[in-house]
Amino acid sequence: MQPRFKMGLSIGAIGLVLNICVAGFIGLCGPLVSLLAGGAAGFFAAQQEKLPAKNEGAKAGAIAGGIAGGLVIIGQVIGGIGALALMQATGASLPFGTIPASGDSAGMVIYYVSGIGTGLCFGIFGALLAAVAGAGAGYMSTSDQLPPVETPM
Repeated sequence: MQPRFKMGLSIGAIGLVLNICVAGFIGLCGPLVSLLAGGAAGFFAAQQEKLPAKNEGAKAGAIAGGIAGGLVIIGQVIGGIGALALMQATGASLPFGTIPASGDSAGMVIYYVSGIGTGLCFGIFGALLAAVAGAGAGYMSTSDQLPPVETPM
């Protein structure tokens, strides 16, 4: 398996678990986890592949960062649903709106579907940030290796 896929999957799995916790407490910070995971995946992928040109490093970094960001989306949605379920179970008060009662099935569907939609929105934004951060880290960590110059005799 190429390092770009290996780094994207391994760092993305770490980001998924971390983002479940982050999104459960402060959902707005989920894209920051994606940004960090994408940058780390892009950096390590470019370092391990030892590519000859910066544009190749950026491509490998973007792929690794995109994979990591895709996995972090899952953590964002799981954390958001967990936070909604916790707020409903504890009867927490909200600054706006109300939490539906357990007998209101239509209200429950709207409550959880809107939570999933919000988690996906933040997750997709975070995945885009992860791919861009991965491309930037891959580009910066790759040095252009010039071909050897032949001297005429």
